[in-house]
Amino acid sequence: MATATLAICVLLPAGSNAADTMTPEVKLVDDYNTWYLGDGQSADETTLRSELKKYITSKTVLHEVASLPWGGTMVGFDGWVRLGHKSAPIVHKIGDLLEISSPKYYQNGNVVIHEITLTIKGTKEAPEPFVMGVMEKYTVENGKIAQIDEFFADTASFLHRLAVLGALPHKKKHD
Repeated sequence: MATATLAICVLLPAGSNAADTMTPEVKLVDDYNTWYLGDGQSADETTLRSELKKYITSKTVLHEVASLPWGGTMVGFDGWVRLGHKSAPIVHKIGDLLEISSPKYYQNGNVVIHEITLTIKGTKEAPEPFVMGVMEKYTVENGKIAQIDEFFADTASFLHRLAVLGALPHKKKHD
């Protein structure tokens, strides 16, 4: 089944040189990721809500990997604010170590797959770089992102690397 699905998808080149060949759906996903991975993650709540209106609606659903500190299902603008509050401290701690590859896009109708490679550079605590594939499935409806499903190639190892780097939030003990 997966082979048949991939066979009917269209691989689209990414980057500024490919903007002319992008479909409206891929362009929306690319613009969203360029903004979110750039200024979006550090935006204050008012700016975040304002800018998000270009890409999502109040009903857009985001399914993040549940085991991540920011994981779970988020809906609409409030969901993205929650995502920002939970992920920003972690991204702040490891931001200088992160490298994200240029994206690859696959499209089938209104579904766009966004594929990247995330690298956490080596450090004294963890000398070998950590490299992991990330895929996001975007469903686009009426010119906005209706749903995002996130898939990490190795969530357990990613969490382990975050722990080694001291980037995970401390869990509160219940009395």
